Amino acid sequence: MAGASKTILVMSDSHGDRAIVDEIKSRYLGKVDAIFHNGDSELDSRDELWEGIRVVNGNCDYFDGYEDRLITKIGDVTIAQTHGHLYGINYGWQRLDYWAQEVGADICLYGHLHVPNAEVRGQTLFLNPGSISQPRGLVKECLYALVTISATNFHVDFYNRHHQHYALLTKDIPR
Repeated sequence: MAGASKTILVMSDSHGDRAIVDEIKSRYLGKVDAIFHNGDSELDSRDELWEGIRVVNGNCDYFDGYEDRLITKIGDVTIAQTHGHLYGINYGWQRLDYWAQEVGADICLYGHLHVPNAEVRGQTLFLNPGSISQPRGLVKECLYALVTISATNFHVDFYNRHHQHYALLTKDIPR
């Protein structure tokens, strides 16, 4: 990536908690290069809240108007975004990994599991920010993620609902 680094914010699985999505958006809009919500907001797809946020359909989103998947380019980085349920992420990586490869994703954003995770498979960083409202798994924090993208690496930081850094999950991943 030529020039300065880029930063994206990723959240998911807010399950009707419009206030936290609005708070995070208000805090970061204009300060990051893109904001993503990986589905299960349970909010109307026409809600003005979504202006400035790339949002996809989750298995608990019942309003028409959401896309099942989106592809976003930020500089030379291709970001594939989906909720994960349509790719059977509960049962394994194969289908999501295949789609990420098919679209040439450098980063693949997903949700659904409510478990924060950042790991590389092949040439792709797979990132689940966890749930901003209903965490599952070993980490019982409601989280979102910030990813700083440079020419040489992805730096992933997680933050809780109070915008406090959750350092245990910080990762630097070579590109």
